[in-house]
Amino acid sequence: MTETVLSGHLHRCDGRPSAAVPYVGRWIEPQEVGGVIALHHAVREAVAPDLLCRETDAFFHEHCNACGRILGLFANEELIGYGVLGLPAPDQESFADQFGLTSEQRTVVATVDGAGILPRWRGNGLQRRLVAVRVEAARAAGRRIAVSTVAPGNLPSLRNLLAEGLTIRALRTAFGGIRFLMRRDLDRSPKPVTQGRWIALADTSEASDALMAGYQGWNLSDATDGPRIWYACERDAPKT
Repeated sequence: MTETVLSGHLHRCDGRPSAAVPYVGRWIEPQEVGGVIALHHAVREAVAPDLLCRETDAFFHEHCNACGRILGLFANEELIGYGVLGLPAPDQESFADQFGLTSEQRTVVATVDGAGILPRWRGNGLQRRLVAVRVEAARAAGRRIAVSTVAPGNLPSLRNLLAEGLTIRALRTAFGGIRFLMRRDLDRSPKPVTQGRWIALADTSEASDALMAGYQGWNLSDATDGPRIWYACERDAPKT
């Protein structure tokens, strides 16, 4: 069994406050992948089909061996959550192909891939912790770029990726729906310029125009007329 890489307590269950339940996170062993696959299907059944990619069994086996790692969360010895980290080889196909990376950048890219939490344990901040640990694991593996994708309607995932420093770089049709392409450069701390604008989350046309003009999406905020994202250019962006 691999060592514990994160731990804490669950304080909500089935959407309500509950007695504290300890949990731990560790990297999944190959013989445990079947549990991750079962959890993936359970999570998919609880969300709209266009919000979460349906992965193959082979995808999970590959990411627990040749091209990545899977972080598992356990409470009372039950697998309650997972997060996939991809560490693709430069010539290996992955969704990182959509980011227009140079040959050099492809050698240092990691994919913050699919994740899921059992519905009864949502609301405990687990998904953000899954993002944070995978980003740090990518850095420890010598990767300097972390990329991810998320459906605009998947507000929890979008909020957590933004909170961990990934910004929206493009809008594409992929994985059966519209997806934001998100990226974080792990070797620097970019900041947005002060001049920018809020764009309604539902206004994918205006968002696409802003992204094509060089803006990035930095923050998600709730407004009376619906969620919106702050788009701005990067301050003092280095040339690549």
